[in-house]
Amino acid sequence: MKKYSNEEYKALLTEIENIDFAEVKLENECEERVCSDLNLWDGRNTKFGYADVSWSSSDPDSVSTSGEVICLPEEKNVTITAHFSYQDYPEINIDKSFVLNVLKGSGKRQEKNSNIIDRRGRRVIFVIGDSTASIYPHSGENNRFPQTGWAQYFDKYFISDKAVVADIAMSGRSAKSYTEEDNFKVFKDNISEGDFLILQFGHNDSKIQDPSRYAPAFGKIDEKGSYKNYMSVYINIARDAGAIPILATSVSRRKLSDESLEEYVNAAKELGKELNIPVLDVYKRTNDWINEVGLEEAKSLYKIIKPHDERFMYNPEFLNSQFYENGDDDDTHLNIFGADKIAFWVTEEIKKNVPELAVLIK
Repeated sequence: MKKYSNEEYKALLTEIENIDFAEVKLENECEERVCSDLNLWDGRNTKFGYADVSWSSSDPDSVSTSGEVICLPEEKNVTITAHFSYQDYPEINIDKSFVLNVLKGSGKRQEKNSNIIDRRGRRVIFVIGDSTASIYPHSGENNRFPQTGWAQYFDKYFISDKAVVADIAMSGRSAKSYTEEDNFKVFKDNISEGDFLILQFGHNDSKIQDPSRYAPAFGKIDEKGSYKNYMSVYINIARDAGAIPILATSVSRRKLSDESLEEYVNAAKELGKELNIPVLDVYKRTNDWINEVGLEEAKSLYKIIKPHDERFMYNPEFLNSQFYENGDDDDTHLNIFGADKIAFWVTEEIKKNVPELAVLIK
């Protein structure tokens, strides 16, 4: 956990308070005249580094948490709130709200097409999880290079005309909070017979200070509120569709023993036994490796970056990354080398535990 001064915290509060509606408005004129969809991002660069952002709405029927706007027959005031959280500063939770005046309209909901998976006759491998698996931009205004989720590299290990990876993991989400996201609907609407689901949560599920994400690790699978219960929701959807669900334990932080994760690792293994589901023990694979090579050598996998870090200079996008000048010290998230190594380890776990999927590996 990183430390900060009162002055730095006050500067962060001011920065977030000063976020302008222009960042989310898209085609809307101003907060007082909202009549079309908004850009509700799921992360933002700040003085404290990258923040995971989730949204809430005082009236989801008018403005959804994904930014869809439905103009009802009467004008309405709707408050949307961005909730900022940080992996490196788990005690910080800051909100930024916008009060919108949503104009009159027909009230007809334009359903978005969530059937967006590029299947082309191939079996789809859905990856659902948190920041250690999710996709990060490596170019553009919010360039995160070299931060990478392991599932960004996963596709290269499969036979391209037989399987495709749908990495719909989301930074900052838990098994509980992900069910409120549009990507959850993408998963439900697209998973089909013969597909696979790799499900990996744990990093955010233990955050007891955040009720929107927290769930205790253990509990009966029919007991609401436990991590095991929320994981079983995804598993049931996959099975009902004729797909094969697979549990994956969390990537270990750069620690010799990651106690905050271990009860969720054990809960995943217990759930796998109860429901007869294969478990890929990614935690054991990464933590054993850390103990074998030592904490110093293990830095090579994580987003521990020196300013102008020579390891990434070959990629011109690094010059435009937020980490180029200042570097970063992050024992949770992966760099490009770490993501590729974890993706390879996941394929090795698949070869040992999921023969139906192993046949699709190159």
